[in-house]
Amino acid sequence: MTNKTTATNKVRPILCIELLKTFSPTELKNLEKVLSFEYFNTDDWIQKLLKALEKHVLNSGVFDDEKQCKVYQEVFEHLPTPEGVLKKNERDWLNKNLNKLIRMAELFLSIQELKKNNYHKCDLLYPELLARKQYQLFNRHINKDKKTLDKRDNKGVEYYRQKYKIEKAVRDYLYQSGRFLTKEDNLSDLIQNLDMYYALDKLALYITALSMRHVPDKGKYDLSSMETIAPLLDLPQYIDTPLIVLHRATINLMKTESETAYFDLLNYLDQYEPIVPTDALKGFYTVTVNHFVGQITRGRLDYNGKMFDLYKIMDKKNLLADKDFIPVVKLKNVVTVSCRVKEYEWATNFIERYRMYIREDIRDSVCHYNLGTIAFHQKDYATAHSKFIQVGKVNRTYDINVRAMILKCLYEKEKDYNDYTMQSFRSAKQFFRENKSLPTKTRMSYTNFIKILIPLYRLRHDINKTQADIERLKEKLNKQKINSHRGWLLEKIQELEHKIK
Repeated sequence: MTNKTTATNKVRPILCIELLKTFSPTELKNLEKVLSFEYFNTDDWIQKLLKALEKHVLNSGVFDDEKQCKVYQEVFEHLPTPEGVLKKNERDWLNKNLNKLIRMAELFLSIQELKKNNYHKCDLLYPELLARKQYQLFNRHINKDKKTLDKRDNKGVEYYRQKYKIEKAVRDYLYQSGRFLTKEDNLSDLIQNLDMYYALDKLALYITALSMRHVPDKGKYDLSSMETIAPLLDLPQYIDTPLIVLHRATINLMKTESETAYFDLLNYLDQYEPIVPTDALKGFYTVTVNHFVGQITRGRLDYNGKMFDLYKIMDKKNLLADKDFIPVVKLKNVVTVSCRVKEYEWATNFIERYRMYIREDIRDSVCHYNLGTIAFHQKDYATAHSKFIQVGKVNRTYDINVRAMILKCLYEKEKDYNDYTMQSFRSAKQFFRENKSLPTKTRMSYTNFIKILIPLYRLRHDINKTQADIERLKEKLNKQKINSHRGWLLEKIQELEHKIK
């Protein structure tokens, strides 16, 4: 129950409190209602424990010795008042009830999901109706669920999964009622829906595995079993199915990275978009974006414009946000590409339009960073710097990027050589070199950036610099296999060359 320190000196979270912190005020009230029903809960102490945690812990997130004593005293008021720190038997007693509470919280989440989603009837209700031989009621549910599914325009993997489960339940009904062998069977529908569910699920996994190849420090995956699905996909009843066509086109683009594969996928997306589920559509467009990223990395800078146009399409089709949430890394990527093609006004409006989709606790920091990025590309380095220094902790991507952007602002702003600026460069180099939590390639990429930035800064303010000095620095940069800001460094080196000439 208590916050224990592990061998790595990390505080182990209290799972019950971590889970309850994710509950909305409405969910907490509904959890209280569940606890008040004797059918679900007969322990009054758990109700008191939830109220005490709401009062003292959930808002602050702190459950130190003082808070533990307060909670213990309010819940177990019939027991002696604890003094300063809970004794072992008191901790054990509180821990026992926290474990009971987390079980009830999990039960509440399951009940809530059942209320939101009828899909679970296949696993929970249908077998029970068949066991009780309630065939008329069973068929009423089955017929209703089939009609609901058949009305769908967008039929993805979840559609076929549900259709397969329904047909499986129908098969069980036919067996149990004695109709399967004598009157009717549904094997054709069962097989077809299982094939589609299996094929689409496996293709989606294949795409995920291919995309993970570019993640730093990830191992290789054995994808040999994925190739065995091809004969199934080539069957006449499946080969022209829109979702299978789109998945195969996506995989072809990821494997070949060819222009032909890219245009094939875009054409299929235009053709089949009205009947493709939104989640699947987002995935296909994301693969296309990643294809552009790969081309830009290889020096095809003309792809920045294509990538910006694709982001505008995704924005127009509401494919950038997930319901009421936008991943902050995706927002950063959209703004960065917009700046590369000098669409500053569009990027600023984009940030404002999506501001409310950013998690509230990091919203200001995310907006400061991206507005700073726009100012930096407009060469307003003072404004950019003022934005970047207001960025708090967001995630690892933002944290390391904002460090680099502040260094670039310092380089651009300084009119004269400054020892404090040089010390900032050295401190940042030490941070990236010694930060073992970063992937090895990331750590090396940013360390290499600063290894070039430091002599570049010296050369910029050296009135005696020569072309030979600049050539040596350029050669050093070219020898580096990875560098997080190679393009910007080359641009600054070229500026020094122009000054000398």
